[in-house]
Amino acid sequence: MPNIKLALTIEEMKLLEKEAEKEHLSVQDFIRYKLFSTRCSQIFTPEEAEHRALNKFQEEVLFSLPEVYGEEWGQLAPRMTGAFGKRFYHYLKRTHSSIVFVKMTPNRRRALYKIEKNSNETSNA
Repeated sequence: MPNIKLALTIEEMKLLEKEAEKEHLSVQDFIRYKLFSTRCSQIFTPEEAEHRALNKFQEEVLFSLPEVYGEEWGQLAPRMTGAFGKRFYHYLKRTHSSIVFVKMTPNRRRALYKIEKNSNETSNA
């Protein structure tokens, strides 16, 4: 896959991050959206993944993002799965969700998560 390097000032990067956040997109997805006028499906947001996981899995059960989405995972372009996984991971850290990262799979291709036992957020879901 081709890569493009883009040098930005700190101010430009902050503005780009702010605009991407307004659209609920990663910086990479925001740039693609602005260049090609196409968006990734709105079902692939960290908030949606968290909601689905909390409704689908019980406490202490390990799961990965493909298991959260089931067959719908195939709608996400393969080049986007890693970026979405990284966004989900950082979202969980930032929001102090009841879902926590546990470990990577043995092949290091997927992150495994669980819902922490006795979490306030789980009882409110």
